[in-house]
Amino acid sequence: MFPNGRKCCIGKLDLPLSEAGEHEAKKLAVYFSNSEISAIISSPLARSTQTAEIISNGRYPIIVAPEIEEIDTGLWDGLPFSLIKQKYPDEYRKRGENLARIPFPKGESYHQVLIRTELCIENMIKKYNGNLIIVGHACVNQGILSKWMGLNLEQAPGLIQPYGSISLVEVDENSKQVRYVGKNLEAIPDEDECQAILEKYQVSEEIKEHGRSVSELALEWTDRLIQKNYTLNRKLITAAALLHDIARAEKDHAYIGAELIGREGYPMVAEVIEYHHFLSNDEEKKITEKTIVYLADKKISGCRRVSVEERFDKSKNKCTTLIGKANHRLAYLQAKKIEARIEEGMSYQKENNNATN
Repeated sequence: MFPNGRKCCIGKLDLPLSEAGEHEAKKLAVYFSNSEISAIISSPLARSTQTAEIISNGRYPIIVAPEIEEIDTGLWDGLPFSLIKQKYPDEYRKRGENLARIPFPKGESYHQVLIRTELCIENMIKKYNGNLIIVGHACVNQGILSKWMGLNLEQAPGLIQPYGSISLVEVDENSKQVRYVGKNLEAIPDEDECQAILEKYQVSEEIKEHGRSVSELALEWTDRLIQKNYTLNRKLITAAALLHDIARAEKDHAYIGAELIGREGYPMVAEVIEYHHFLSNDEEKKITEKTIVYLADKKISGCRRVSVEERFDKSKNKCTTLIGKANHRLAYLQAKKIEARIEEGMSYQKENNNATN
């Protein structure tokens, strides 16, 4: 919560979260709600401890570590940047030439911050087995991430850390692998990024073509529904459709695919992928990105558009047990229900964006 709502240079200045910050912390709490967390390591500054408490919600222990407090910005702490440029022109220029090594006037440099944070975090990793959440600060995170990525410290400021973002580090006995840096929970990959992800996981051309066909059909429906006043995210639908079968070779491919995309830093897309095989009862009642990708997948066989009946007739012979046949029937009925809902949505004008889908 910046003074007078105006952004300024903050280091050890102890400002609380704003309403927007609390909202972002609550989104993080939802994101981590199904994770097994051993502990949350937090800076002692209020903006970090509040975030840690919201994420934990009493579920995980919180360890406050003074060593990961934000960089000391010295004489500039709490000052607006316009005033800093005016009052300290030479120092501002010199520091801009080497952010990593030149300290703030009467404050710290990135190098000094890394020295105090690295040992603390290494000790925490050894002490607490399992997954750790470290609620730090931009400069703190940039320094340690640059070290683990094998970068020069001068490159640390380029590792952008937006408010409420997540960086994922996988640790084993011999190494630390930084999987992604500064991903926002609402981030969505564009089509080129989707193709890069598919290449990374060595997805076959056949499955890629299927994804493109599902995406084309889903977007046709999306555009018609948007014209009828439905609020839908085209980019999310595109990404989820292209990536939905990324783990097609696995038995529980929807869940495993969602897990892979979540690890890539795209939880919104992962959530759509998780439900592309079978929707929850709540999702049946509305038209969302999930229902559109779900039905588009059901109406594409390979790269060919088919009816729901044809798609399920083709797969029913794979069900050899009574339970399997019963589940197949339930899946068919759900697909028909969603098909009717989407067709109705495309036919009738929705009154307003707040109406029930």
